[in-house]
Amino acid sequence: MLRSNQPEERVRARNHPVVAWALLAGGAIFFVGGGLHPKEDPPGVSLKEHLRVMYNDGNWYPGHALLFVGMALIAAALVALVRSGALSGVRTTYVAGVVAAAAASLGAVAAFLHLVMATEADRIADGLGTPLTNLNLVVETIVTPAFGLSIAAFAVLGARTGSIGNRTAAGLAVVGGTAWALAGATFAFTDALNPLFPLAGLLGVWAIVTAVSLLRRTRTTDPAPYALANR
Repeated sequence: MLRSNQPEERVRARNHPVVAWALLAGGAIFFVGGGLHPKEDPPGVSLKEHLRVMYNDGNWYPGHALLFVGMALIAAALVALVRSGALSGVRTTYVAGVVAAAAASLGAVAAFLHLVMATEADRIADGLGTPLTNLNLVVETIVTPAFGLSIAAFAVLGARTGSIGNRTAAGLAVVGGTAWALAGATFAFTDALNPLFPLAGLLGVWAIVTAVSLLRRTRTTDPAPYALANR
């Protein structure tokens, strides 16, 4: 049996593989989904017509389905990481992790709404009301910057305190999160920042790099040798 004074970080290390693999899968799927996002930006059309063009793009559903799954996995990984207690030793990182987990969870819900609002393509063409699209524009304006900026803050604090990730991951999160926040928050008002959307894929790369660092940390804090030595 393990002694009761087993170092806490060795106990927490057991939680890292599940979190890391979920984060790795989520990041990879998010990155691929972002690459499939429709890029049509026809000049001189209304916002709704712009959306209708993208709704009718063959990549809309596969791309946004992957974005939804990727974001859901990232959210699940962050929630599990916070609940595991692995961040509790550094309060600032823990609080940032809680905020990022909450924002990612809301982001996953928003991503699903973003996926299904394309069902209103014909309604836009017929000049009818678009309740899902209207709701999504409001939700996206709020949730998108919350997700992007909270991930950036979490990554920076995690790297600065050495509690999770590293400087490379933090840089990716800052660029990707800021781009996602600016483009998403302004989409309903202007298309000037739409070119920033592709940079949001760096959030997926952040998740991959952070997952790899967690897996490496798990190896270096593997509780098995300690357990065998203290039976």
